[in-house]
Amino acid sequence: MGKTNQAVRVLLAGLALTAGLSACAMNSDSTSAGAPLARQITASGQCGFSGPGVVYMDSRERLETLAETRGANLVAPENHDFDREHLVLVAAGRKPTGGYGVALEDSRIRDGVLEISVDVRTPSPDQMVTQALTSPCALLAVTAEGWERVRVSGPGFDELSVSR
Repeated sequence: MGKTNQAVRVLLAGLALTAGLSACAMNSDSTSAGAPLARQITASGQCGFSGPGVVYMDSRERLETLAETRGANLVAPENHDFDREHLVLVAAGRKPTGGYGVALEDSRIRDGVLEISVDVRTPSPDQMVTQALTSPCALLAVTAEGWERVRVSGPGFDELSVSR
């Protein structure tokens, strides 16, 4: 019994190690320090954009100005470190009902361009949704180093980009 339990533990430890190493090898979203290139901070159904768009913010002042001018419900943590991470707002544009949303899928840096792919969720035909115009968006924190331009792509809108 003792040898069987030990063999099972060794096998499980080996599987866990292999899974962990595989996940690290497949993750193209990390810098050399292991931090993510992009992470989603929040999403909102009302960002005030009539069309798809991308807004780059490298300071709290820019975030506050955007929130004031668009009436968007954008909340970044009070202690957000803009020296380490900048913000990118990805807006899907005006939608006819609720049930739409924007979510980060993937990110990578290629040739000085931070490439971000997002998913734009749409409600299913039989889904109950609010009968109001919405303008969904996602607020992303992105690494402040290693790129000069951000390119965003995803279903439902053409490729969008913005430079620093």
